[in-house]
Amino acid sequence: MTILAAIVVLGILIFVHELGHFLVAKRSGVGVLKFSLGFGPKLVGVKRGETEYLLSALPLGGYVKMIGEDPGDESPEAADAERSFSRKSVGTRARIILAGPLANLLLPVVIFWGVFAIVGQPYFLPVVGTPEAGSPAAQAGLLPGDRVQALEGVRIERWTEIETALQASSGRPLTLTVIRDGRTFDARLAPRAVSTRDIFGQETQVWDLGLHPLLSTRIGQVLPGHVAEQAGLRSGDRILALSGLSVAEWEQLAKTIHASPGKPVRLTVERDGQRFDVTVTPRPTRQRGPGGDEEIGLIGIGPAPESHSQRLNPLAALAAGVKKTTELSVLIVQGFVKLIQAKISPKTIGGPILIAQMAGEVVQRGPVEFLSFTALLSINLAILNLLPIPVLDGGHLLFSLIEWLRGKPVSLRKREIAQQVGMVLLVGLMIFAFYNDIFRWLARP
Repeated sequence: MTILAAIVVLGILIFVHELGHFLVAKRSGVGVLKFSLGFGPKLVGVKRGETEYLLSALPLGGYVKMIGEDPGDESPEAADAERSFSRKSVGTRARIILAGPLANLLLPVVIFWGVFAIVGQPYFLPVVGTPEAGSPAAQAGLLPGDRVQALEGVRIERWTEIETALQASSGRPLTLTVIRDGRTFDARLAPRAVSTRDIFGQETQVWDLGLHPLLSTRIGQVLPGHVAEQAGLRSGDRILALSGLSVAEWEQLAKTIHASPGKPVRLTVERDGQRFDVTVTPRPTRQRGPGGDEEIGLIGIGPAPESHSQRLNPLAALAAGVKKTTELSVLIVQGFVKLIQAKISPKTIGGPILIAQMAGEVVQRGPVEFLSFTALLSINLAILNLLPIPVLDGGHLLFSLIEWLRGKPVSLRKREIAQQVGMVLLVGLMIFAFYNDIFRWLARP
């Protein structure tokens, strides 16, 4: 399943990328000799018109072979100025080159558009879990299950509205209208500034009330090969107690397991109306927290989604898809920048093995998770291809920009040298990614 999921994901991404080049080349009057999924020896192929459509042996990429694509090509077809890539204007060539990455950016827009229109856009209700001890929420007397009905007198329906207002408050006290057991009351809370780590592991300060959305103790994800799977836990199981002490929400469950690295914990589990006990020993794991590196216990489970979904009309879904794709693109670009600045460890770089592992995990969570993962990888591929490295689309665009500025193309010899350097860089990156993948795989339990 893992290998099949990886092949499907990579196949979709490669096909969409090369299709972008192919369609714009055809529309621009450039002849296309080959359209290949994969590199190396041909496995199967069929010729339609002048184009041969191929499935090749190495499934780590693909290519579109155009007439006159190589500046040194002296074939009879390349001499045809009307259909030769190298004889087209700089603008036309740039459009053909840019079409591949743009196709990969269009794919996630289409995916999110379909998901938001058919399945719905997920969101959490503004129902609070157990407030952190000593936090503004705890001091105000908020309890698990309280529902925030309004914020500063404005009715809210989603948890994200609380988060947005909180970060925009700059520490200004906020009035929350809360419903508890059918009664409504107001709570005035002054946000506190706390240090946390962003998704890149960088320390940052945010405004905080000590609140988080309420999550039940129903298991959604069981990681393959981890403690929970070995103990027989399944997705859909509900954990009722830890070592005889009842638990009602995920935060309480997670804190207890995190605080027990290497110590056996007895779980009381409910499955299909039946209760039974399972003893697990959380695996000691080092992770970076606000106070630095710390050791916590993990058993390899994640909470079941407690979110609701709202179907959007086609136009609203399209706008939400564009927004989601833009937000993810910005995050990925920031990640590349931080990687170059050495603010993110290069050990986070992954290759095909990591992609295969992640694809195998997300396919078990359902089609929406699988499609979202495909969309995220598609954005990664688009941005990676736009890097100004020779042999990548970004490198070809750089040559086109230099030609436009100089009024003449870069010499063939200089382009060949740049291509060789770019190939060395790309191969080196792939080897490093494989190295990380292998050691990450060996480190798995």
